[in-house]
Amino acid sequence: MNRRCRAYIVAVSIIGMTMAVVSIRQFFLGLSGISFSEYGGNILFLIGLCAVCRSFPIIMKNDQQLDLSVIAVLAAFLLYGMETAVIVYLSSSLITFEKDGGKFRCIYNTSLSKTLFNLSDIVIAIVIPGLICRLLPWQPGMFSFPMVLLPTLIFSVFAFVFNYMGLLLLFWLNGDIVPREMGKALAGLTSNVLAAMPLGLMISLLLSLPTGIWLTLVMICPLLLARYAWKLYLDATRYREKMLAAFVSSMEARDPYTQGHSKRVGEYAKRIAQQMRCSAKQMDSIREGALLHDIGKIGISDLILHKPGLLTREEREIIQQHPTIGVDIVGKVGLSDSVLEMVHSHHERFDGKGYPDGCFAGELLLSTRILSVADAYDAMTSDRPYRNGISLAQAREELQHGKGTQFDPDVVEAMLAVMDGEEHKE
Repeated sequence: MNRRCRAYIVAVSIIGMTMAVVSIRQFFLGLSGISFSEYGGNILFLIGLCAVCRSFPIIMKNDQQLDLSVIAVLAAFLLYGMETAVIVYLSSSLITFEKDGGKFRCIYNTSLSKTLFNLSDIVIAIVIPGLICRLLPWQPGMFSFPMVLLPTLIFSVFAFVFNYMGLLLLFWLNGDIVPREMGKALAGLTSNVLAAMPLGLMISLLLSLPTGIWLTLVMICPLLLARYAWKLYLDATRYREKMLAAFVSSMEARDPYTQGHSKRVGEYAKRIAQQMRCSAKQMDSIREGALLHDIGKIGISDLILHKPGLLTREEREIIQQHPTIGVDIVGKVGLSDSVLEMVHSHHERFDGKGYPDGCFAGELLLSTRILSVADAYDAMTSDRPYRNGISLAQAREELQHGKGTQFDPDVVEAMLAVMDGEEHKE
């Protein structure tokens, strides 16, 4: 960590802790003459809810975590103001446990500098939006619609932006992220945070009622069940990814000359699919099909697979069985029909002269036709035991030559557009 980062951490910690001390003082000054029974139960409940949300974040794709403690902080702000929101978050830190590398850790076994910075970043993200909302003709505890929607929106958006900008600025100062990536990171999570905003408003509304805590618990139970179902889905997705990786590793261990081939084909196929505006579902199928399309080579003899010279007619007939072998290998692990078709038919041709079945392009899915072009392109430009790869210019000519015979013309045009785009970047 460089000097700028350390100075930034110190500055944020000083500002945040100062705001925290002032907020705590104002909180206790505001309690004079108010009995604990009027507010204590709600605040303790929100502290517990905040701790639970922080301890059990929603795991998104690519191992990203979404901390929904904002719903408890927002509810505290709407009910009692920003000082109470600060108290709720700081107090929840004392009972928040996070899983890190298989072990649970809390504020007591985290370094002091990191703890102060993280807490200060959140306090700043609560206080500044709270001060902005004081400019509105609204007071905490006022739930008249639609007026309450404005402070709800302002507080939610600004709290999220200040929180994540505080963290992203630290990464930027350390050289770990560029401004463009900062914008993408904020944009990628904004929709999720805004989707949680109505929950915070609903909880604050329920807690304003005499039996609000019980009503809130009833509302939260289905949400916890939905979170558990989502976790099961993500676990299944991870196991599926591990299975695909194991298949690819097994395949590349048999044929070292094709190491990286499946991943490169997947990347080319993805770019072609994007150019052809394929759906997200098609993109997922194309990626899986690209990774597994040559899995059947596991069942081909090493003498044929690693032969440095040209294959005989009999040897070609044997190696042309690898698509069928591939389907036999992966056909019972729950892959979609489109992925199985890609494994089985990636050597079919547009004119029906391919193998193993001699299917015409009209009988094949677009994803299979995309894979065929991507696979051929990487095969042409990669070195093999019996020949060196050709140049990109020669590969372009071969693709043009194969339009309407070996390849789908529309897919070839998309691939050429991808190549043009890459050359333009260079």
